[in-house]
Amino acid sequence: MFRFVALCLLLVSAGPLSAQDEPAAPAGPIYYTMTPDIITNYQNSGQNLGYVRVAVDLMLERPDQLAVVEENMPLLRDALNDLLAQKSRQEIRSLPARTELADQGRERLNELLLEETGQTPVRRLLFTTFLYQ
Repeated sequence: MFRFVALCLLLVSAGPLSAQDEPAAPAGPIYYTMTPDIITNYQNSGQNLGYVRVAVDLMLERPDQLAVVEENMPLLRDALNDLLAQKSRQEIRSLPARTELADQGRERLNELLLEETGQTPVRRLLFTTFLYQ
């Protein structure tokens, strides 16, 4: 009995015996949260400006594309800021228009990244917070 317990302790403390036991890096999509939130004004009515604050998560195709997104973050933030500023009050407040806005944002980010890096890593753009006034 003592030999059995000693053998079990030896095997447990020896660690993984093959490369198959090591955890593999995630192969699927990865999420990246843009921080801080994007805050900008939009055209409200007449000469009044509205205010919008959004928290954005990006679903990337592969984990290795995270570095590409981080290196180009100022360019991406500026593009989303411009896109939001161009929208009207109705487009900001409409739920279906927000879905379209997310699609437009994804397309715009991928266009910019394609020009800069030759890659289109953004699978989806998600608004995790969408506040307007």
